[in-house]
Amino acid sequence: MYCVKCGVKLQEGVERCPLCQTPVWNPEPQEESRSYPDTLPRQHREADLPGAVALTLICAVASVVTLTVCLKLYGTLQWGGYVIFGLLLFYVIAVLPRWFREPKGEIFVPIDHAAAALFVLYVCLKTGGNWFLSFALPVILSSCLISTAMICLLKYVKGGRLFILGGFLLALGGFTVLVEFFEHLSFGDEMFRWSLYSLAGFGSVGLFLLIAGMIPSLRHGMRKRFFF
Repeated sequence: MYCVKCGVKLQEGVERCPLCQTPVWNPEPQEESRSYPDTLPRQHREADLPGAVALTLICAVASVVTLTVCLKLYGTLQWGGYVIFGLLLFYVIAVLPRWFREPKGEIFVPIDHAAAALFVLYVCLKTGGNWFLSFALPVILSSCLISTAMICLLKYVKGGRLFILGGFLLALGGFTVLVEFFEHLSFGDEMFRWSLYSLAGFGSVGLFLLIAGMIPSLRHGMRKRFFF
């Protein structure tokens, strides 16, 4: 370090030049000491305990009121069963994850599907239908498998997101054909009335993503544009 006026070499830490008394100017200031790390800690989602408690109380009160009204008016559950099972489905999907700081999708998605299956089973039994085992259950199980596999692949497989998303869209298109097939078996409806349209739509996009994943230039372009 040298004096900016007379050019004499200065020692470290001096504030003025000992020859001309010019204030020392240091173009490279010392790095300030910091008590915090260079990288910020990962932000965690906090559990929404007040919201979970409030919604739990609301669902509980609504269920008790519905049960009381139905027993008072009809002596049986009547329409109250739809309300109570609907509240249970809402609680499992919207309220239960609020109790956890980081709810795992691969766990809660099957739980949500199980709650949906229970609600649909109640509706089927209440209406005297026989379509639960032949239609509702296979559809719900297929949806659970596809969505859970999608979540697990995105969460635990590093890279290859275009292939994962493309495969998911292809599976989603095939799922719509499967839904119509079970609908045909259960209710005798004509096949391929609507599922081929969804299969063509989801399949074309899924194939495009798979092809984009195999072409480096297209893959990089998709990554820059859509952050895949």
